[in-house]
Amino acid sequence: MSARAILSLSAAAVLALGCTDATNVSRPEDMGGADLPDLAVEQPDFAVDERDAEPVIDASVPVDMAAPRPAWVEVTVDPRRPLYALDDTLEISARVFDRQGEPFDADAFTIDYEVVPEALGTITDGVLSFTGEGPGTVLACADGVCGRAAVFVDSSPPTLTVESPERGAIIDGEGGRTLLVTGTAVDTAGPVDVRVNGEPVAVDDDGRFQAEVRARFGVNRVEVIASDGVQNQASVDVRDVLWAPEYTEVDPRGVTVVGAATLRVDQALLDTNNPIMVPLDAAEVSITDLAQLLDALVQIIDVATLLPDAQLSSGPPLELRIDGVDLGTPVIEMMFTPEGIELFLALPDVAITTTGELVVEDESISLDGSLTARLSAIARVGIRVDGEIAVDVGDVLVNLDEIRGNYESGTANALVESLGTLLGNIVRDLAADLVGGVVQDQLPALIDAALASVLDTISVIPLAFDTGIDGAPPIDLELRITPAAVALRRGEMMQLVLDARIEHRVDVVAPYPDPGVPTLSRPEWDEVAGDGIGVSVRLAMLNGLLHEVWRTGLLQLSPPLPEEAAPLLGEVFIDATTPPVVAPAPLGAALPLEVQIGDLRLSTQGLAADAPDIYALSVRVGAGVDVDGAQLALELGEDPDIEAVLIEQASQRPVLSEDVLARLIEAAVWPMVQDALGEGLAFGIDPIEVDPAALADYAPRLRGLTLAPRFREAARIEQGRLTLEGNIIVHMDVGPADGLPDEPPPEDLPPEDMPAPE
Repeated sequence: MSARAILSLSAAAVLALGCTDATNVSRPEDMGGADLPDLAVEQPDFAVDERDAEPVIDASVPVDMAAPRPAWVEVTVDPRRPLYALDDTLEISARVFDRQGEPFDADAFTIDYEVVPEALGTITDGVLSFTGEGPGTVLACADGVCGRAAVFVDSSPPTLTVESPERGAIIDGEGGRTLLVTGTAVDTAGPVDVRVNGEPVAVDDDGRFQAEVRARFGVNRVEVIASDGVQNQASVDVRDVLWAPEYTEVDPRGVTVVGAATLRVDQALLDTNNPIMVPLDAAEVSITDLAQLLDALVQIIDVATLLPDAQLSSGPPLELRIDGVDLGTPVIEMMFTPEGIELFLALPDVAITTTGELVVEDESISLDGSLTARLSAIARVGIRVDGEIAVDVGDVLVNLDEIRGNYESGTANALVESLGTLLGNIVRDLAADLVGGVVQDQLPALIDAALASVLDTISVIPLAFDTGIDGAPPIDLELRITPAAVALRRGEMMQLVLDARIEHRVDVVAPYPDPGVPTLSRPEWDEVAGDGIGVSVRLAMLNGLLHEVWRTGLLQLSPPLPEEAAPLLGEVFIDATTPPVVAPAPLGAALPLEVQIGDLRLSTQGLAADAPDIYALSVRVGAGVDVDGAQLALELGEDPDIEAVLIEQASQRPVLSEDVLARLIEAAVWPMVQDALGEGLAFGIDPIEVDPAALADYAPRLRGLTLAPRFREAARIEQGRLTLEGNIIVHMDVGPADGLPDEPPPEDLPPEDMPAPE
């Protein structure tokens, strides 16, 4: 071996040491900066001939004087495509080139053609005909030198069979929150790529596959795609599966949804920093919170109803009569407690007008004049539900903070203000009766009447309407709301839990096996206090409404078609095998809800067809909540996502492709379904009228009392509930105080040509 060769090997060894890819070799920085020993390369101990370093010139190749030989063969396939069908034919030709790239004459060599594998096809007179599918090669050989061209034959997409889940399956949460997808996918061309909802799954040698898909509440769209990687058209099967953690049982007349909704009243509605003055003449009074309402009611109380007798004493030595009482402007504070409401009432400027006399040691002292007092009371008002709302008043603690006589006689004033005197005791009992009557009788009566009026207003909400769809029956349902429980948190809120009953006038039978109402959330609801009122509606109640609409046969219909489509399609029949569902919208969606109709079967039979083609439709559309005061309506979006899959094909070629059918349904049928479903999910709370007769004994000036909830337009979806926040507007119609005219005098009225102020 020459010295140059030895040096080359030594250098290669050094490079090999420096470039090793062994994973256990540490870099200097990996060793905390420790110095590495120098690697010395031992040099050979012999002399080097300088001529060994000179370039070596290869000997010239002698000119080959024999006949020319081919260097390569170029194969041409016409037409040239990446994929051929089984019935395609190709023209095959070849050219032979020498080493300098020059082509030989066409007859210089005999070219032999061959197809590999042989089962793929045959070449006759320069024409390739396919006899099989799969990848292959066309060989063209001349004098032992061959050229080649690759071809791929695939006449159809893979054969896909989805075994589970069944189309239109209804599954609950007992098996967990996954859907098992199984089936086979095979293709003569080779391996198959299978994806379930976009995710690749393993396929064994027999073509079997299995995957688990996480289930979401509502209609789950399971899409299986099998592709051989060559065909542009893949095999696709889309199946809709209804999944819910549980289903609420229905009966022949309807369904009861426990804890269907909650009505929340926040502590903020009991707190007020805005005192209100009720005028003495007739007036319309607008109030923004419940504390103001109580203030106003105390101001119009008929104090005479609080006194057993205006003649407090009628015999010597004391004769005393009450001629008038003005309670003044009250101060009311309320707080929610775990049992109800803790009420504090202060009357800082009570004025009592009296007549009479007091005889002391044969001296008559006049009691014609007035008393002024400062009173306060604390009471606990219990609120409970026992089939209906009940309001109970517990112990009432009354305190006379101050009382003062305003008589001419100093003796009379001193006796009023002294403890233990006859006059003092009677005056103190009078004050206690006044404030006790307000706290024990009038305010609880108001709370009771208001709550009863609220529940009476929402107790029965009719849902009767005609869908306007030919062949679809009219809807005639009732939504009944009943109180189930009340929950209170100290200083935070009162939460009234309501059950809902959705009922038909007559017994109904579902068109298909009925699992019940898909139910996402539990009745329990850990609510957070706000700054007014709140209403939360479980999606189970909305789904109960949709379920009962479905049970009436609304989605079994033959809709009219556009004139241009009727001759082509003949009669079309739509049939929903599972009920529609309202579900939370996917993250990032523009609207908070989504209405889903799964496994909506559509059959169409052309005029010349012997049997119908049957499609399975999947419909999804975003939904929002249209809020108008306290009226709520589910508002469906304008752009539904409709997918169609042909599941039974009667003729060799279906009348419509799946995409065209989906567009036709969206244009011709969806608007009718949209109107029907939207109207079926419209309900609300009308303004609540409190009967003045319920308070007439205490407040005869009260002519009308209306509580009108007002919700903000923005709704939120959380924990399977639709939640709305808002406030309550109270309108009081108050008559004039005693002695005042019922109408303002003419001079106070605006001229006829001048509009009255709003």
